[in-house]
Amino acid sequence: MKRQRRLMVLLGILVICIGAAAVISNINFEEKMVGTETAIVDVESSEITSLSWNYEEAVSFTCEDDQWKYTEDENMPVNQELLGEIAENLSDITSDKMVEEPQALSVYGLDDPAYSLSVGTADETVEISIGNESFTDGEVYISTGDGYVYLTDSSLIDEISYSLYDLVQTDEIPEMETVTEVAIDKEDPADIVYQENSGYGYSDAYTYYLKNGEEYQNLDNENTETLFSTLSGFSWEECVDYYAEDSELATYGLDDPDAVVTVSYEDEEGTAQQFIYEVASADGSFYGRVKDSAVVCGISQDVYDAAVNASYDELKPDEIILLDWETVDSIDVEIDGNVYTVEITHGGEDEDDTYTLNDEKIEFGDVLDDLLTVTRADDEELEEAGLGDPEAGDNTLEMALTFHRNTEEYDTVELDFYQYNGTYCISVLNGEEKNYVSREDVVSLKEAVNTIVLDQ
Repeated sequence: MKRQRRLMVLLGILVICIGAAAVISNINFEEKMVGTETAIVDVESSEITSLSWNYEEAVSFTCEDDQWKYTEDENMPVNQELLGEIAENLSDITSDKMVEEPQALSVYGLDDPAYSLSVGTADETVEISIGNESFTDGEVYISTGDGYVYLTDSSLIDEISYSLYDLVQTDEIPEMETVTEVAIDKEDPADIVYQENSGYGYSDAYTYYLKNGEEYQNLDNENTETLFSTLSGFSWEECVDYYAEDSELATYGLDDPDAVVTVSYEDEEGTAQQFIYEVASADGSFYGRVKDSAVVCGISQDVYDAAVNASYDELKPDEIILLDWETVDSIDVEIDGNVYTVEITHGGEDEDDTYTLNDEKIEFGDVLDDLLTVTRADDEELEEAGLGDPEAGDNTLEMALTFHRNTEEYDTVELDFYQYNGTYCISVLNGEEKNYVSREDVVSLKEAVNTIVLDQ
């Protein structure tokens, strides 16, 4: 019990000591604190001729003829708008409290200030040291060297929280209303165009094409649209060099870029424009610059990969065939040496199409729907199976379809399926486009047609 009582007494003494310390602290900090509003900086932003601060590093800028320049290197392209905003925010710095008889500056963190700031005009320069944040009110201690310590809003630190490269004016990426072409100069060049109702391919359902001279290959709409968006709608990441000379470009791989991207587009006024930039990689990082520019910035790996990997193999359609059935008037289906001709009567907007075989109605719409879902085999699966480029060769014909269309171009489209092995068939579109497809899908189509014929 005596021991418990002794502990309670000691605890009480400790509480009293803590309270006394708090009172003394309040006396030291509050007794001599004057609630006086003081203008630390009060000028028009247009009058400011110099700004410097030490945040992560020391930076210094001067303004002549309304143009900001980096004091240490006039080659740096300065972000004029951002420097103007900073000058505006630093043109009015006020304090609502003042310590008239400050203790040692170390009490306020001003013996070794965390940050420093200088705001200069033609008439004077105000030097501000920024110390510790106060215990209350979200304020920070500052000093101007006049013997007093002031309190001002701690947001002052936010106004100077810029490193040098934050203040570089990077090259503008233009607003592109409509992208019409993306040409990529690389080891395996790719020239991709966007054109609706072009007649470039067998089906106007496609709008993106890989251009090779006078020839065009249709590309997957969704994947190519994503590619266009990635290569035209990106943003620069951090600036890494604001004045890279030719001898320094190798640091970023840009002495010999991995790809040069030319984006052809129309602006908001419908005027044709081009935007050309280069991408490269070095030491696991990715860089880009506007062609011939000295400003080098980081780019995302998505942008780099999109430019470097763009190819027909990457962008070719997943579906084996894509047709608007409104353009098809009849279909010849060949199975096991027998040919069946399905006639199509189009019903218009409010009625379903009608299918006939030997002048008798049949249910053939589901077959066509299933045909559109047949896709090329997954590339990784083919690689694991050790399969190279598909060649029909002397393989057995499983099924052939000939589509007769009411169009001027590609009025006949042919699609053949050849058995390759127990897992895959080879599809051949118009005698040229070849892909591996699931034999199970082809057999299902074949059985569906046979069922219709037998039912008839």
